[in-house]
Amino acid sequence: MPTSTQSIREIVSTQPSAAQIFLRFDIDLCSHADDSLNQACAELQLSVDQVLEKLVDAEAAALGAAPADPASLPVGRLIQHIVRVHHLRVRQELPGFAEMAHKLAAKRGDRAPEMTRIEALVEELRADLLGHIQKEEQVLFPFISDLDQNSTVGMPPANACFGSVARPISVMMQEHESAGRTMAELRRLTHGFEAPDWACATHIALYGGLRAFELDLELHVHLENDVLFPRAIEMEGALNHRG
Repeated sequence: MPTSTQSIREIVSTQPSAAQIFLRFDIDLCSHADDSLNQACAELQLSVDQVLEKLVDAEAAALGAAPADPASLPVGRLIQHIVRVHHLRVRQELPGFAEMAHKLAAKRGDRAPEMTRIEALVEELRADLLGHIQKEEQVLFPFISDLDQNSTVGMPPANACFGSVARPISVMMQEHESAGRTMAELRRLTHGFEAPDWACATHIALYGGLRAFELDLELHVHLENDVLFPRAIEMEGALNHRG
């Protein structure tokens, strides 16, 4: 648990989610890297207790985001879990990663020339995944929810512009693969998301954040590819057979 006497650098080194909180409070990770949280908050006239509360909430959310076995949830609750946990993480974290990568490419590009490519990949990941989850939430997930409801009452599947649910699922899975390739390239360029010894707090926060995000993305994709999508195809097949 973070404390007010720890430096900003120490906090982001042990809690990747802290970087997003500091950005929201306009606490610059580089200029305040060696300041204690007390010092940074005093300079910016912020409430230490309020910042600490948000840091603790973020840490608790990261530790308790998933139920013991999300794959065992009913379809409706599984969709809610994916949206409220994994999609929310995409929306909350990727813009901050893009901002940090942009700053590092501008300030540290001479010492770390790979940062220009990292900046481009993070921005690509941000744009691709934000568009991806929007399509899921606006088109695919509502259709799967309808399939689930129709399965309960024994109604035939609704007509959709894409025909079978397998078609948009195939597109979503291809986009998952693309995001995985981007993450793999980021892992390669960052040497396994290990910041160099001379790294500033922003550098440490970006790499630590990307490392944690990669793990969450793997679970996110697993729940869709291996759990939700096969159930949707099975439900549609059963309804078509019944009809």
